[in-house]
Amino acid sequence: MADPSSLPPSLAAAASTNGVAPSLSAEEEAAAAMHNHLHLHDDPYQAQDDDTSAAAASDHHSQHPKDERTTEQQQLQHQGSDGQPRLIKIVLTGGPCGGKTTALARLSDFFRTHGFRVFTVPEAATMLWSNGVALADVLASKETQFYFQDTVLEFQVHLEDGVEKIARSLRKPAVILCDRGSLDGAAYVSKEMWERLLKGKGLETLPIREGRYDAVFHLVTAAMGAESYYSLLNNVTRTESPEFAREMDLKTQGVWNGHPKHFVIDNSTDFEGKLARVQNQAARLVGLPQLPRGADRWYLRTPPDPARFTVPYEKTHVRKVYLFNVGKALPDGRKVSVEYNYVEERSQDGSVAYAHTSKQRLDDGHEAELKRIIDEREFHSRATSMADPSRKEVKQTRYSFLWAQQAFVVIDHHSDGEKFGPDLFTLRRQAEGGEPQFPPFLDVGEHIEDEDGLFPFPTRPAPSPVKKKAAVVKVELKT
Repeated sequence: MADPSSLPPSLAAAASTNGVAPSLSAEEEAAAAMHNHLHLHDDPYQAQDDDTSAAAASDHHSQHPKDERTTEQQQLQHQGSDGQPRLIKIVLTGGPCGGKTTALARLSDFFRTHGFRVFTVPEAATMLWSNGVALADVLASKETQFYFQDTVLEFQVHLEDGVEKIARSLRKPAVILCDRGSLDGAAYVSKEMWERLLKGKGLETLPIREGRYDAVFHLVTAAMGAESYYSLLNNVTRTESPEFAREMDLKTQGVWNGHPKHFVIDNSTDFEGKLARVQNQAARLVGLPQLPRGADRWYLRTPPDPARFTVPYEKTHVRKVYLFNVGKALPDGRKVSVEYNYVEERSQDGSVAYAHTSKQRLDDGHEAELKRIIDEREFHSRATSMADPSRKEVKQTRYSFLWAQQAFVVIDHHSDGEKFGPDLFTLRRQAEGGEPQFPPFLDVGEHIEDEDGLFPFPTRPAPSPVKKKAAVVKVELKT
């Protein structure tokens, strides 16, 4: 790699801002500091959060020495199941003025304090908007619109892949935070144009959605639930009206629908609470031990009929193979009291993605979860050589959809017919806090009370029959 000090000023500044550490002069350091200061205010709730941001900045400098070296214990804790340093890739997306920039800064600090190198990938579209491309240019013709999104996609993919190569070469635990992801462009063009764009590049939706990113955090625009904080003043490239912001927020939620770690972070709390929910989900994602949370899962009393769904949904077929447990203590001495891990194959319309997940409950009551994207070769290797014969293979069909700014998944448990009956369907909500709001096209029954809060159906005793007196009251909303 070239000496960063020899890079052109624009590239050196970009590298410094997004996690790569070039050698900077005093003048360049001052310019970078001003750049970071300006970008910290690209968020809603600016007036109420100025004092909070200043306190957070002060706290950041007091906690982090300049070298930011991770301890040996942190390095060991952040090894993946393959023994290599973990690399986690997270998308932060959402409608305009949702809090992405502040969330990026908050997560960067959070991960650094826990021993990760942190890299951020800037939004490709914003780089074009702020360097001469105008909205009138893009709207001039369908051809221009196509080439704009084609350029954004290609630019975004190259930025992400380049940062990932640098991160992997360091051989240290790392987190890559993406300001929007390569699928965001689908929200801004017709389905036909997006499919033509992907086809021209030899790409498919499922591998982009699930093969590139470990999680997607969607921060809902302030124009939905926090309207008084919606502003165009904190981003010079922002021109969207509140109405358009709401429309694009919902479309963006839709294009990521189906990702197994798609979290919609709404405005049901103040902005600080919103950031806390993002941080809590991120901590679970990288396997940092957390106190157990109640599983948001319910039985469905009657089999759902997808033809009656009044919202778009993504249908995915899932195959899970459970593996022998590792059962080793954590580097800090805590022991694992409950554990399971599996490899997973997810297929949709001929495309396939693979992952490996390990979940543990520690002897102090905390839980830890590790999930990483793997390739087909590793999936079949583990599924054949490490499969636990005492646990049956799981086959499911999942229907993922969005309702009332919440991500839901209906699960058809095909492989559990002998144990649970032929018509076992469950509903899972992927949300942090708040009250569930169920769609009227589902007959939602009893909340699933899982004593250990950890094991999936194939590893637990059969649940007792649904007690209708304990059924959750269904909340019907008008669409």
